[in-house]
Amino acid sequence: MVSFMTESDVPPQKSVLRSLKRLPLPRIRIFFLCGFSVLLFLFVMLHLLPSAQIRIWPREDTISQTANIFLVSSGALATIPPRVRMMQLTPIVVTADRAMTFDQISKKFIGESAVLDMTVINTSLEEYALRKGTRFVNQAGTVFRIQDPVFISATGEVTVRAQADDLDIYKEIIGDRGNVPAGLKWEMYGLSAEERKLVYGENRVAGTGGITAYTTILQEEDLEGAKRLLEQELLATAKQLVEEERLLRNTNSPEKFYDILYYPELTRAEFSDFQLQRQFLGEEVRSIPIKGEMTYTVYTYDAQEILDLLTEELRSHIQPGKELLTETLSLERLVVHVIDYEDDLSWIKLTVDLSGKERYVLDSFSPLGVRFGKRVRGEVAGLLKDDALRIIGNMPEVKKTEISLWPPWTASISAIPSHISVVPQ
Repeated sequence: MVSFMTESDVPPQKSVLRSLKRLPLPRIRIFFLCGFSVLLFLFVMLHLLPSAQIRIWPREDTISQTANIFLVSSGALATIPPRVRMMQLTPIVVTADRAMTFDQISKKFIGESAVLDMTVINTSLEEYALRKGTRFVNQAGTVFRIQDPVFISATGEVTVRAQADDLDIYKEIIGDRGNVPAGLKWEMYGLSAEERKLVYGENRVAGTGGITAYTTILQEEDLEGAKRLLEQELLATAKQLVEEERLLRNTNSPEKFYDILYYPELTRAEFSDFQLQRQFLGEEVRSIPIKGEMTYTVYTYDAQEILDLLTEELRSHIQPGKELLTETLSLERLVVHVIDYEDDLSWIKLTVDLSGKERYVLDSFSPLGVRFGKRVRGEVAGLLKDDALRIIGNMPEVKKTEISLWPPWTASISAIPSHISVVPQ
């Protein structure tokens, strides 16, 4: 029995192959289309798809502005040159008083001075003659004086009696500190440094007999020291009061910032009512009470007003295509110098310097940024990355630049300018 297969009985795979054999297009066309697709893919990948992003940090330059300003006190009848900048000169006057106890009274030595045998050694080739009372000092500052004149031959030595002073070179009582151990070296401060190495003293026995005892007697130099100490304390108190007053004024007027002209010739310190207890001069006392008053005057100016003035002048000098970086302008950048003043301080003339920074405006919304971006694209299109970095880095508007390429494996920038983006940072 013979059976016949119908079209429906043919497997689907064979049916598809038969339909392909019946296609009207020849096989070469299929290969051509595949090759064309590959070429088109490579063209898109290698020519149309590559892009570059160029990040630009605009260059910043330092600029400065200098101005002369007259600070004038209220109500001053001062003759100020016309067409000059004038601002308010504001004094701060404070009064300080101080009472304290002064105990740095001179000590009068009433103990016993130590004695020892001082051997004077001469290692030089010259003879030396020392008179009575020649001082010998050790490393601790203890002072001994020889009690007799001596003559020391070349490369010789002489032993002579020596006695400790009441006070050492630091003005402290020696007393029992003069009982020094044997074997110390002593120098003669009256000789040059070179001679001291050749001629010196040595105690080969210990010092004895030193007893520490003293009393305090008020002297004229003590009162002078008390006065100086009181003046220092009053000045410190007055400066603190001035600073508190300045901070209070700045707090009450936030739009202002008062600064002080701390120049010796522009401050006034008047001391009064000093009580130094002079009636105790020459008497034995351990301490004395002292007190006094002081009127202290300093002069201030509004530094914020000067900063605002110079900032506006700097802004007016900015060239087209640049911007002033206002964050670089601060009170710390103000440099103030006093160049002249009236004797009664009715006016003070200042010269003030302010420095800041300006920067090129390279964003795409500015005319300079548009021209700059066009110039960058035209000069680096198709170049290697390193060459492009060098060219852009040499442009006067550029501080720093970085380039990112896509695809990452490419080494050169796209030749199509529209595929290059310039991004200011």
